[in-house]
Amino acid sequence: MNELSPHAAQLLAAMTGPQPDAGWSGGLWAACAQLTSVELGMLLPVAYRTLADEDAPDHARQVAREVTWTKVQPSFTSITLTQLFLALAESPRPRDVRFAAGGLLRCTEAWDEEALKKPAAILVEVAGRKADENADAALAVAALAGPDAERELAGCLRDRYADSPLRSAEIEVLLATGPRERALVAEDRRYAPLTGEWPLLTGAALGPSAEELHTELARQVLSTAADHLAALHAGRLPYAADKAFTGADTDTLWRAARRALRRDEPWAGQLFATLLPHSAVAPTTAKTLPSQAACIGLAQAVEAHPTPESLAALREARRVVRHAGVTKKLDRTLRRAERNLARRLELALRLPDLGLDAEGTRRLSCGPYTAVLTVGEEATLAWERADGRALKSLPAAARRDHPDEVAAARDLLAKARAQIRTLVRGVEGGYLEGTVHRYDRWREALANSPVVRGTAARLIWEVEYTPGEWRAVLPAAGPADDGPEPAGSAAVRLWHPARATAAERHYWRDRITELGLRQPFRQAYREHYRPEDSRDHTTGDHTTGAGATGDGATGDPVGGAVGGDSAHSTSMFHGHLVRIEAVLGLAVRQGWNIEDEVLVLPVGGSGELTACFVIAGSLYPGASGWAEALDVMLLRADGSPQPLAEVDAVRLSEILRAVDLLVSAGSFGWCETHTHEPGAWQQLNRLYGQPLGEGARMRREALRRILAAQIASGRVELGERQLLLDGRYAIHLATGRVTRDGDPVEISPPTGRRAAPLPFLPYDETLLERVVRTVEHLMEGTGT
Repeated sequence: MNELSPHAAQLLAAMTGPQPDAGWSGGLWAACAQLTSVELGMLLPVAYRTLADEDAPDHARQVAREVTWTKVQPSFTSITLTQLFLALAESPRPRDVRFAAGGLLRCTEAWDEEALKKPAAILVEVAGRKADENADAALAVAALAGPDAERELAGCLRDRYADSPLRSAEIEVLLATGPRERALVAEDRRYAPLTGEWPLLTGAALGPSAEELHTELARQVLSTAADHLAALHAGRLPYAADKAFTGADTDTLWRAARRALRRDEPWAGQLFATLLPHSAVAPTTAKTLPSQAACIGLAQAVEAHPTPESLAALREARRVVRHAGVTKKLDRTLRRAERNLARRLELALRLPDLGLDAEGTRRLSCGPYTAVLTVGEEATLAWERADGRALKSLPAAARRDHPDEVAAARDLLAKARAQIRTLVRGVEGGYLEGTVHRYDRWREALANSPVVRGTAARLIWEVEYTPGEWRAVLPAAGPADDGPEPAGSAAVRLWHPARATAAERHYWRDRITELGLRQPFRQAYREHYRPEDSRDHTTGDHTTGAGATGDGATGDPVGGAVGGDSAHSTSMFHGHLVRIEAVLGLAVRQGWNIEDEVLVLPVGGSGELTACFVIAGSLYPGASGWAEALDVMLLRADGSPQPLAEVDAVRLSEILRAVDLLVSAGSFGWCETHTHEPGAWQQLNRLYGQPLGEGARMRREALRRILAAQIASGRVELGERQLLLDGRYAIHLATGRVTRDGDPVEISPPTGRRAAPLPFLPYDETLLERVVRTVEHLMEGTGT
């Protein structure tokens, strides 16, 4: 143990020797936080042995417990792995076999099979008492325990899973493999580790060959399940609600789905097109499912490793499902899966073929009529006569005489719109993930896919022509004549205002307005937050921090310093009043969760960061009332604070944008629906006094261009927080509320068919549209 560092040696001494000096408990946590993987692997056998010893001193058990709770991935040598097996076998529990199997995967040397044989047999025998919970881990350890122990465990499992054909097939395949291959299956667990369990290994940590294991088994399992569901829907098998698969079969199906999607197997898309819709709806008119657990498990696999084909299958399952509870679950899963697609940059631009021609058009015959699907900026469905003359709407004769063809045309339209929506969400989600594409694949997708072209051509992209030299391009504006074409391996990424200068941001906003281009999501006018150099706050000025910059009249950071006195949090939203129900309603849709009365948002595919938004109120599902926004902080995967200055500028900007969206929606939602509550106007006046958020700054930038003629005439003036009209009316840019000479005014601009056509708006936003309509309404002299 002479390889231990001083803090690790101190932990070892505390578990095996006298009680440390009083007050060392704080040093205990610090020492555990500093442990390396190798040191933890050396200490864990001692910790497990100490916890199993009922006569061990309390201080030793406390230290041992903290060591086992350490959020570090342990690593073992051949010697420490043997010590781990021996320690676990001294006083074994059924679940201890999981640690033994996990140790096999985390051992960096060839293990001593002879030394492991006896403790492995003990662990397998005890695990057999709860074989259904620890079967995969027990199978892995049984491979080292000798043929008798393995044979006895295999017989027990065959009897236990006699009614689960998928699970039985998986076990037979596992029995033909070695201990490491079996341990890989045990590591692929559906739920997160509990307290005291080790972090699960990722695909990279498992080694290059791990992803190639059991691929054929996955195909066999998914094919068998698909055939079984098809037989149920064809009436060849009797139907019973929630009886299509056992619990064990469901877990096997989930693992197989994850393996297939993780490797993006070419055959997976076709199987999922059958599996998901058939598992989501009964073959009868009942609102039940063949297997609710299988449907949700398959959906979770798609969420974790989405592909365009599996997303299409999940969307079809959502369309056909009749069970209200499952519908809500699939809605949430579908939103998360669409966001997660951005993490698979090699798949983000790949979409299933809809049979469109090079111009993005497909014609479908419906008797004497023709349905014309066109995909450009949007997907539209038009109708023509046989001679090519356009019709204003779907003919009644086509609906009556050719219902199947009409349904197929509408279904194709729905699929096209769904593809566009998936692509937009996936591409936009790439901001948080730092997605980068290869230039040749990006260019090919633009040229060959009408769906990709209609969306991506309206976005600003950056191409790395030479290392470190990025040039922004807008495909919809035509090719750029500024030198040779980049290499096929050149990097392409979305342009983001946080990486651009103020002049570049102004240029692209003017260019988008000049072209009248409606971008798929806010990009040129995107709210952004970036580190700002400011003065020392000990002299009364702001510390260095991330503030929102808007390129408007002031350009000041919103909320001042990023974190006030701390480099790990920002107080830029401090003091903003929000309506809790409005915040929670949006937060759930955006992927936030409530943990310890704090809103948390996982960031990154492996959960390397978590954003925490603190609100001065009690947060729980169904909470209501208003509260004050407090700090935003970032935590690493191990729970330690993440300095904001070390976070990528675009990622930090997107995290703070997500918080600003909650604050803005909560503030506006409160103003809109609770203005008649006692004290409402006092609270509203307090909101008016707050600095503008980045969303309102972008709104001012857009209004400066939309109302350029009115501003030039002198009738409209854009102030710091309000738009002033004729010197009398003031429209607040954050809420849209109108006052006249300081008194509140209720304005109801015409809507629907009565409303006048709007001028070009560079992005879709209800509040921006409302402000423009209010200005036009008042300028016409019809307002109060």
